[in-house]
Amino acid sequence: MNSTDITCLRRICLTPIDPSDAIFGEYPAFKLGVISSVRHFAELLLPLVKELIASDSQNTDWILTAPAIASKTPAAANLLCWELFRLSQEEQDSQTRKLTLIDIQHDGESTSIDWKDPTKPQDYARLDFADRVTERERSSRWLVSNPEFRGRPVLFVNDICVTGAQQHIMQQYFERAEAASVRWLYVIGVDPEVGRSHPEIEWQINFAPFEDLLRMVAREQNEFTSKCVQRLMHLSTAELDQILRALNQQQRTQLRDLAVLNGFQHLDGFQEQMELVRSYGGALLRQGERA
Repeated sequence: MNSTDITCLRRICLTPIDPSDAIFGEYPAFKLGVISSVRHFAELLLPLVKELIASDSQNTDWILTAPAIASKTPAAANLLCWELFRLSQEEQDSQTRKLTLIDIQHDGESTSIDWKDPTKPQDYARLDFADRVTERERSSRWLVSNPEFRGRPVLFVNDICVTGAQQHIMQQYFERAEAASVRWLYVIGVDPEVGRSHPEIEWQINFAPFEDLLRMVAREQNEFTSKCVQRLMHLSTAELDQILRALNQQQRTQLRDLAVLNGFQHLDGFQEQMELVRSYGGALLRQGERA
């Protein structure tokens, strides 16, 4: 397999980034799970999916996949992958009919607290290169193997490639699965030298001020992503209370359940936030509380 086959909508080769670049306008909302922003990037990526498949005459029966889903909480990349597949099936052309959607899973017995280092920032975008490698290696222990990848070409969809740490781990995963080939499709690709020397660039691209966060989570149609849960749980209790007041009861309960599944009740410094989401979330998620 060739790990250099990387395709992206925008490549970053220099810092500082240009905040006026249109690619960054929808990106924070996309990371938080705003459905219209997910659809925006899926529509932009769909032509690239068709080109990648059409350019490889040796392989058919492609698999479309994304990073593994941990703690039953999708990442923005998972939402993007699902929307790409939906759009491709709607068109039903000769290329996209060759796609099969497969979700990679983490071991169902694990929770994020089992594979994340509680002494490090829980937001992956804040980690340096060495810590990213460590966390990816730690999380790779929980990746569930899938025999369906054997002998088939894979199109791996992700939001951003900064240091290449995740891609390296997934390359090893697909090699063990004996996939025929892997193509890597990103919204944003960062030059490896830039990404490893300035990994904080990912946090800068992801960031949305609290006022925008409140609007996007409470007023837009969205699905809670792992990034969204992390961002909300890192708010002050006063800010989190504003968010919770703006959500409906179903959203409050979902946020409570996802916070539990992601292990925030076991982490130092999040007791007040957990008490707050529990007070708004209704009856406890019993299975999660025992985790």
